[in-house]
Amino acid sequence: MRALIVLLLASLFAPAMAAPAKFSAVYNVMRAGQIIGEAKDTLEISRNQYHLESTLTPLGVVAIFVKETFQQTSSGEIDKMGFHPQQYAYQRSLHADKNIDARFDWKTKTATFKFDGKFESQPLPALLQDRLSLFYQFKYWPKGKDKLLIPMSNGKGITDYTIIRAGEETLTLPAGIFHTTRYVRERTPDDDGITVWVSDKLAAPVKIVIDGKKGEQTEQVLTHVTSE
Repeated sequence: MRALIVLLLASLFAPAMAAPAKFSAVYNVMRAGQIIGEAKDTLEISRNQYHLESTLTPLGVVAIFVKETFQQTSSGEIDKMGFHPQQYAYQRSLHADKNIDARFDWKTKTATFKFDGKFESQPLPALLQDRLSLFYQFKYWPKGKDKLLIPMSNGKGITDYTIIRAGEETLTLPAGIFHTTRYVRERTPDDDGITVWVSDKLAAPVKIVIDGKKGEQTEQVLTHVTSE
């Protein structure tokens, strides 16, 4: 019976393009039209395991004041329904006291978080994504669904994200011209809004816009990709 349920769930999800064994995407990070950093994402897949890594390096005027790098990693299992994170980490090269480590135990259905010198735990909901895997999970959006509730962890806890599929759009970016599907999480008084553009040609998103709860807006735009 359990195998039948898994097959039925898998049939709801659109078939995602098989990702290469190793895929890298490089982005310009911009604010107010100015480049403030470069982000490099790397996705590696081996059998049913994945490892995602994203490194942000400050550039331009920001680099004068911020002289460290910021790295996120996400690892776990991957199948026809997408990513199932088992560990998420956020690290700063010069401020280890700000580092975050989260573990997701799917057998005990428990999430544990280590941050600010303390440990916390809470129940682990089905379909959870972390702050990095979320952007890659849109490739596995279920057929016939225009809205989803996706539990998301930032490494300190879990928040339910209501995300809508907002239509299709053609974007001209430094990396090329892409026909995309746009996914939106509206900004709230307590949390950021997110818009993600996904192309069926790539494993990585091609554009991300973060609408900060204080009104600031940050764009992440694809400049080039490599694969192995």
